Amino acid sequence: MTSRFYKKNKKFLSIIMTSILIGLTIFFIQSTPTRSENSSELVPTIFVHGYKGGPMSFGNMIDRFQDSNWGSKRMVVYVRSNGELSVRGGIPHNMNPMIQVLFEDDRASLQSQTLWMQKVMSTLYEKHDIEKANLVGHSMGGLASASFLMNNQQEGFPTIQKLAVIASPFEGIEKQEYFKNNNGPATDDLRPGSDALEYLFQHKEDFDQNVQVLAIAGVINPNDLEKNYWDGLVHTSSVQSLSEIVPFGSYQEHLVYGKAATHSGLHEHPEVDHMLGEFLWNIKSQP
Repeated sequence: MTSRFYKKNKKFLSIIMTSILIGLTIFFIQSTPTRSENSSELVPTIFVHGYKGGPMSFGNMIDRFQDSNWGSKRMVVYVRSNGELSVRGGIPHNMNPMIQVLFEDDRASLQSQTLWMQKVMSTLYEKHDIEKANLVGHSMGGLASASFLMNNQQEGFPTIQKLAVIASPFEGIEKQEYFKNNNGPATDDLRPGSDALEYLFQHKEDFDQNVQVLAIAGVINPNDLEKNYWDGLVHTSSVQSLSEIVPFGSYQEHLVYGKAATHSGLHEHPEVDHMLGEFLWNIKSQP
């Protein structure tokens, strides 16, 4: 009787283990990211940090977007100082995939960043089958993204559908103290009237005509005089001057008011999250 009982239990355990293995196999097959059969349906959003920025410049924002189920972070593109790329992750069939671009040299010139953006975008197009994309840039990242859109006429790049810039100084930074405490080639480009900024306005006819643009600026004290309408670093008018570059009908702007609307605080601001969600993905939410 003991032998018969043992055999029955052994058979029963064998059936259970087989069922578990089959279940786990099905789970991992279904959980493994797969590429979209039609990559043209995917429109990843690419986030580009600003001067002295890094992983956390957009890291928290991307985390919040994921927590809200607005999309998911799928790739990080690390650009080394010599222009070589390291890519981590992939683009599966996924709603609103997000890509974070990180520059090792976070104080590089606008010209260098533009060339790096071209390399990033061509890599995404040629090696990852990304045919369409959106761009989001904070501060100098917005300048680099706009500059790329003036230098993407040749084939081999994804088609950019939307560009959002946050606190990007298209007329430069007037705060002289800023240049005493910071250095690198980027600081030359960020001065009002620099050759790099003038180039953007002088070649505005090269700006991609089909891109919808949103400019977001911060106003920490709306009761200040017009000349102090700023986020503590960049004046509102400097951000709004992007309207002189973007073709008529493709530009919109949004001002964020309050003490939290600082230059670095804007990419942590719930109202900015709300505006980006609506602009990029037509998601209606309360700020």
